[in-house]
Amino acid sequence: MEEMLRSEKLEFAYAVEDEENAQSPVPALRGVDVKVSPGEFVVILGHNGCGKSTLARHINALLQPSAGTLWVKGMDTKQEDMIWLIRQKAGMIFQNPDNQMVASIVEEDVAFGPENLGMQPERIRMNVKEALEAVGMLSYRKSVPTRLSGGQKQRIAIAGVLAMRPECIVLDEPTAMLDPKGRQEVMETLWKLNKKEKITVIHITHYMEEAVQADRVIVMDHGKIVLEGKPKEVFSQVEELKKYGLDVPPMTELAYRLRKNGVPLPQDILTTKEMVDALCQLK
Repeated sequence: MEEMLRSEKLEFAYAVEDEENAQSPVPALRGVDVKVSPGEFVVILGHNGCGKSTLARHINALLQPSAGTLWVKGMDTKQEDMIWLIRQKAGMIFQNPDNQMVASIVEEDVAFGPENLGMQPERIRMNVKEALEAVGMLSYRKSVPTRLSGGQKQRIAIAGVLAMRPECIVLDEPTAMLDPKGRQEVMETLWKLNKKEKITVIHITHYMEEAVQADRVIVMDHGKIVLEGKPKEVFSQVEELKKYGLDVPPMTELAYRLRKNGVPLPQDILTTKEMVDALCQLK
């Protein structure tokens, strides 16, 4: 099966001006090798400046490698004649939903992408309806986007990408500016799209609890992938994650502290249910 995306020795450096206005390269990605299969839900974690957002922008061909290669469905992102196709395959959602709103009515906003792709009006109407249904926002199709909550706006932004029929959605900290209710709304939408619609999701976040149900977790530090695996495999390495300046899910942290105080608990506890079950089994 063809990978959704694959990179080999991917490198990227930003040009930064010094005090004398001379530009010097500042590395953001350092030899990143990554593969994502169709239908996977992958979460990328890392502290600010680790390179995760830079990697996201490469997937959507907003940035191009300084060295190495990244392919999306077999298409090299360095090929300019492929960029339009790549962006149809991999849609991008950013942190601030207000920056993604382009129309004064929800359904018009969602239709903006398909219109730019040159879709026929009948297909646009169908895609907009199905996209709004998929994110649970069809009843808001005539609403004014600016009057919606943060979580609702982000779901509209996701619908706008869905209406273009991508195979993959890349989300760069889409819940960072939302309250807990808004974060829950967005995450429930992402799980539904991944499990029911089989859309590949690459979710960049700094909320550890959002990674618990992922198929795979990737941890980045200083432009490199330093940890990778299933959530239980990654989050069981509490000391290693703390070394990279990261927290772990609340129940994992609690289990870690209890083990340090002599309570014999498993290392791979992630959820409240798993914690309750483990405590109930203690004699």
